[in-house]
Amino acid sequence: MIYNWIKLLAVVSIFCSCGSSDSNSTLKQKDTATNTAVTPSTTVSYTYDLSSPQKKWVLPDNLSEISGNTWIDKNHLLVIEDLHPNLYLVRLDDKAVIEKTIPFGPETGDKFDIEDVTTANGTAYALWSHGGVYKINNWNDKPQVDKVKTFLKKGNNTEGICYDPVSKNLLIACKNESDVEDEKKSTRSVYMFDINSGSLQDAPFLLLHKKDFKNVTDQKVDFYPSAIAVHPVTHDIYILSTKDTKCLAQYSYKGELKSVQFIDKDLMAQPEGLCFSPDGTLYISTEGKNGTPPYIFQFDYKK
Repeated sequence: MIYNWIKLLAVVSIFCSCGSSDSNSTLKQKDTATNTAVTPSTTVSYTYDLSSPQKKWVLPDNLSEISGNTWIDKNHLLVIEDLHPNLYLVRLDDKAVIEKTIPFGPETGDKFDIEDVTTANGTAYALWSHGGVYKINNWNDKPQVDKVKTFLKKGNNTEGICYDPVSKNLLIACKNESDVEDEKKSTRSVYMFDINSGSLQDAPFLLLHKKDFKNVTDQKVDFYPSAIAVHPVTHDIYILSTKDTKCLAQYSYKGELKSVQFIDKDLMAQPEGLCFSPDGTLYISTEGKNGTPPYIFQFDYKK
């Protein structure tokens, strides 16, 4: 588990740091002019240029509160939105078109608060903000739905879910409370959902610490995960934040924060969804806000 590995690394680092120089002298700093992260000896380019999408699609008005997306094939994404318990199969051609609407829950008249969606082995998984997961078998034909409870709750505000090709399980990101004893309120957590057992692993898979963002960016970053995805080529973990600080964090699979790229709010008013195609193409969906329509943006992978 990444969490246990980090705890061991922390103990080792305490002993190794005795008598050493101040580690802050080598912290990464954001160079906004070149859109790169800079250290005294190295310049690291971002894998994606979030200021220059290769394509973008305006979404229909009924997807104004789009809150998650996942890749289906070269022409389709499966998306969800906050208000209704539906999956939407969206075709991306010259225009974005809802090709199919698939209900998976009862209409209540209230905001349903479904926050993200992913697929694994032909099954769709929709994440509720209170920690529940809707498992939707045969989603594209005759959906069979099971609602799976977890120990996560409303206070955790679960907003991100994705398939992890390494473990072949799912990852769930909490926007608010980490649910980890002795951790600071600013710490965020990612849990692993075991597909075979249909349950969360007890210990968090990854913890996101505010101090790491300070170290990498040399700026105050209030990070609230809104989406998560594992890169299909590098297996780095990408986590999107939209509240307060709009940015995309890149973690190694072992849990090291590698980079933080800030997002222009004029380009993406409220980025909420994140996914990759198998070749590493990145798709980010953003809600409509203040008269701006909802969009899906495509960013090519810079190998």
